[in-house]
Amino acid sequence: MNDGAVSRIQHRGVPIVPPQGESIDALIDAVDETGAARKVFASLEGPAREILRAVVAGAYIGGMRDGVDRALAAATPVVTPESAAGDALPQPLSDLVATSARGGRGPVQFVVEKFRTSELTLPALPEATQQLNRLLANPDHDILQVIEIVRREPAMTARVMHVASSPYYAASGRAPRTLQEAVVRLGARELSRQLLAHSNKRLFAFKCKRREGQLRDVWHHALATALVTEELARDLEGTNPASFFLHGLLHDIGRALLLQIFDELEAEQPERFSGDEVERTMDAVHGQFGSAVLQRWRFDEAFVEVALFHHQPQKSFSHMRAVSAVALADAIVCQAGFGDEHAGYAGVPLDAHPSALFLNLPPERLKALSEGVKRQMEAMSDLM
Repeated sequence: MNDGAVSRIQHRGVPIVPPQGESIDALIDAVDETGAARKVFASLEGPAREILRAVVAGAYIGGMRDGVDRALAAATPVVTPESAAGDALPQPLSDLVATSARGGRGPVQFVVEKFRTSELTLPALPEATQQLNRLLANPDHDILQVIEIVRREPAMTARVMHVASSPYYAASGRAPRTLQEAVVRLGARELSRQLLAHSNKRLFAFKCKRREGQLRDVWHHALATALVTEELARDLEGTNPASFFLHGLLHDIGRALLLQIFDELEAEQPERFSGDEVERTMDAVHGQFGSAVLQRWRFDEAFVEVALFHHQPQKSFSHMRAVSAVALADAIVCQAGFGDEHAGYAGVPLDAHPSALFLNLPPERLKALSEGVKRQMEAMSDLM
């Protein structure tokens, strides 16, 4: 360890500190009633002693992980998901190819091969968007740095000025004349929301000649989910609403990518798959595709995990609150009419949703969030 630092392992969001050095010796003494293990340990030297220490530390970490799993299982009621993928962990894309190959060349194999082997035209992630995402993900960001990024991007400047000049914000006086005036009028919360939605919308610019309407629906669902996820962040201590907004915005990016892939496949061979086959494939593997494309865009592991597990929040590893917030927001906006909940907890009441139970949200809060979706979407209507 460098500078005496203690390494930490995260398991399902819970830090585990593995024993090291003499603490391993003390651990052996604590569990060895006969003293035999201590004698064996004392007889070893050099590498052999370190190997035994590593074995004991590994057993300790395994036991801690089992304890975390048992504690979470006891705290979170089990509800059987009605998803196409079932309750198993999502398979990696490479395994999906092997699995579908055994049963013949179905749509899953075709879309995986298309993603892995062809030159798909993916939307670009501009430098300004990357900078803005990183900056706003930090709750202690400098607003002057945000203004500087916006100032360099005419489209972002126009967006901020347009929103600040809208009747809702300009009702009490004249329209703002400078970017600084517009920023002050919007406030930090609305500014980050508008900038994140505007700048990241281009990530949904997949080429879908035949499925433009479906792609637009995916964007509407993503935007609604982002708004509710941001609201949920305010109920959770220590979370950054802007970061949660972005998690909600990008959770279903895999659906958008799959729409382009199916578009290209059907351009090569029309009517290759039925509508039902396409929908089942989208439901079953959009999480894997979303996590894969976010990795290509170099988003950090929290975004990858949210995309992968937003229909199976109980399976997440290190970012359970973010995954649970997006999973719950996803269900809320679908019930409000912004998307069809084909997967996950489609028939489960909101107050019985495992994420609502995990986040300890009361029914009245869930009702308020559900009732506020359409109003929030109306305020963002020019982004739809």
